[in-house]
Amino acid sequence: MRSSFNCLPAFALLDNGFSSTFVMPCNCSSYSVPDRSSFVTSRLAIETTYAMEQLQAMVQSFIHLTLSFDGWSSRRKDEIYTTHVTTSACLSYLVAGIILTGISATGDKICEELTKVRYSILLEYTAVRFSMVVSDTTGNVKKCRALICTKWPWILNCPDPCHQLNLLAKEIMVGSKEFPKIKGFTEPMKFVSLITTFFSHSNDSTIYLRDELKTEEDRRSLVAFGETRFSTFANQASSVSRCFNAIQSLFERGQVKFDTKAQFNTAEVEDMADGEDETDIDAPPLVQRVANLPVLEIETYIGLKAPKLTQRFGPKQMDIRTALSPQNFDFSRHR
Repeated sequence: MRSSFNCLPAFALLDNGFSSTFVMPCNCSSYSVPDRSSFVTSRLAIETTYAMEQLQAMVQSFIHLTLSFDGWSSRRKDEIYTTHVTTSACLSYLVAGIILTGISATGDKICEELTKVRYSILLEYTAVRFSMVVSDTTGNVKKCRALICTKWPWILNCPDPCHQLNLLAKEIMVGSKEFPKIKGFTEPMKFVSLITTFFSHSNDSTIYLRDELKTEEDRRSLVAFGETRFSTFANQASSVSRCFNAIQSLFERGQVKFDTKAQFNTAEVEDMADGEDETDIDAPPLVQRVANLPVLEIETYIGLKAPKLTQRFGPKQMDIRTALSPQNFDFSRHR
């Protein structure tokens, strides 16, 4: 009985009350049915120790390593600093999660935690293999970087270039206190977000899109925009462009209604005309002005003509159903 219960059934069955009621009549009262939590807790600790030993052995075979760390808060409001080691071949490994819940996350405290014995894989015994330490521009982690470089002078102190690129993307697309929004990006971003937001809130439409994509060569669906990873808008816009044929087919067949309350203001689109003749309904798509920015995949906005929409629907509000109407888009470029 013990062998059968330990090796054969899935935890989904063992967690069911049936297992306990089945064991009792079998004169197995001394046997405790395995518990998922107990098993996972014990095995996870063992496997974690083994994995860290293997990771440490592997890291010690490299030189010119880069140490990086970043803070985030869990849903339970735990303050956690994730730490990664990156090789010169650009392979990154998560090596530690420093929990500082209820503790002031000062630069000294973070540095102290990084150099403790349980994180010896990072610095204490392998510091000679590190060449650089990077982080974002928060004050406490900047101080931590400085402390590390003071203790091990050969390690270079460097701001995280990925973080800086994301900040640059943010300033370009959504603006900042110092730099205003760029109008050429505002409407395309809004349009792309309307589509992805609609599908994220509609299970039926998501299923229809998934089934429709089965006939496409590329079956990847829509992806979301990371709130703190502004450059991921490129992936989001690219996914809308990639799925546009499937979305158009669903829209034309009436399977996708776009009955969302999300709306955008076309008054801003008027301003994008920049002096063009708004009565010319054959004016070229405004997106052509930014079509040479492939990193943002603005082609998802091709065909949306501000003068044409303003003349036909007025300058106030227009919902996404109007924006996706076939007469407002030149879908031939997506064929």
